[in-house]
Amino acid sequence: MKIFVTSALIALTLWGCEKVFFEEEPKNDLLTNFEVFWDEVDRNYSFFEVKGLDWDSMYHTYRPLVAAAQSEQELFELLSQMVEALEDGHVNLVSPFGVSAYNFNKGVRDNGPYNVMNYLFNVKEAGNAIVYSEVSQRNIGYIIVKSFGRAREDYEQIDRILEELSDKDGLVIDVRSNGGGSTTNSQLIASRFADKERLYIKIKYKNGPGHGDFSEWYDRTVVPQGKGYTKPVVVLTNRKTYSSSEDFVLAMRLFPNVTVVGDTTGGGSGNPIFRELPNGWTFRLSSWIAADPEGNTFEGVGLAPDVVQWNSRQDSVELRDRILREAFRVIERQ
Repeated sequence: MKIFVTSALIALTLWGCEKVFFEEEPKNDLLTNFEVFWDEVDRNYSFFEVKGLDWDSMYHTYRPLVAAAQSEQELFELLSQMVEALEDGHVNLVSPFGVSAYNFNKGVRDNGPYNVMNYLFNVKEAGNAIVYSEVSQRNIGYIIVKSFGRAREDYEQIDRILEELSDKDGLVIDVRSNGGGSTTNSQLIASRFADKERLYIKIKYKNGPGHGDFSEWYDRTVVPQGKGYTKPVVVLTNRKTYSSSEDFVLAMRLFPNVTVVGDTTGGGSGNPIFRELPNGWTFRLSSWIAADPEGNTFEGVGLAPDVVQWNSRQDSVELRDRILREAFRVIERQ
């Protein structure tokens, strides 16, 4: 009897373990993947109210289309249309059929830093993120930050760069077409130009399933680090200046020696989180709302420069950078 009871207990234990470790996998049909995608976005996306988006109507429009779909490629195409409708560069879907994303550069002026080499000499690279140089026939330094998404040590070289360019009358910092990366890196650079601790951005986090469920506003400041650069600085921007690059511009434009020249930035302020569908596809979506110190949001709007300047198509043909030339004039007038 003792042996029988022991055996029965072992059998019951194993049966219980089977319930724990061999639970039925979630469904992986087209409709279930659609439902999961719609629900995750509905509960976590931060800009429905800011943009006045009706996500419920998207459900009623696309659910019948997904129900009639015959393949995962059709599902991808339908979900891609929903991604496009959010008009947010921080929302994308990754699948074996490609990556869907909103093209926030569509139709914008081509004001990129494409002709700058015609104005520079003694060009040097600092890691994978920064190129710096002197400006021909002018006592001005030039720094282009190509991305804020590289290793931290690339940005820690800023102190050495500023020392090398310390004899110049001023600096141009070019973040045109910088698509962002890490706010830690962007603030590392900005801190070298801060005159004092300043509030530069306010953030509230999505914290519930309702479209209006958010935390309180949290303040972020930029604090002076390094020796502190006080000579004139011009920051160059365009519509492809996006995400963490806008974080950089938000801070830099507060400093009394800084002027922003170029075009309005891209307007991509949402910090993305990542999710996965039952079929293994991944997607990301914005999860907070950011605002300037006065509480003005800039998602989908961007940050306007102090001095508006564009490059025309003819400028590109003639290898001229009118935005950079305007930066020289701003520095030399000070």
